[in-house]
Amino acid sequence: MPHKRSISLVAALLALAACTGGGRTTAQTGQPGGSAPAATVERFLQLVGQKNYVQMGYVFGNSEGPIIERDERRQVERRMFAIAGILQNDRFVIRDQSQIPGRPEAVQFNVQLTQRGQAYDVPFVVVRSGERWFVEQVDLERLTRRP
Repeated sequence: MPHKRSISLVAALLALAACTGGGRTTAQTGQPGGSAPAATVERFLQLVGQKNYVQMGYVFGNSEGPIIERDERRQVERRMFAIAGILQNDRFVIRDQSQIPGRPEAVQFNVQLTQRGQAYDVPFVVVRSGERWFVEQVDLERLTRRP
């Protein structure tokens, strides 16, 4: 009887994990966005590598908050899928940080992405919403515009 009960318990735990998405939280800290500008870019690119499109939607947004809280989830997943396809990389280095003139709530980073041995500098704009930061803009043309 104890053996049968432990199998039932394991089955129940597996079913619960499947229903809750395997214990994933909305972001690394359990909150949307990031706690600091550079950490937000890093988290977004980690999620790109994991192909976690829903969680990317909690880190991508604007001064009103994450995109996934405003737009339909399926639509956000498709957008993040497209962005992740372009941003796939072998490695990344977050470089220069600069304030954007006239936008005290926004910061720009130049991120060096390496794809198939070629390095590209890609600007990311990160914006504050309350106490959290969100990736607002990525210059994808730096990766799609090839000579």
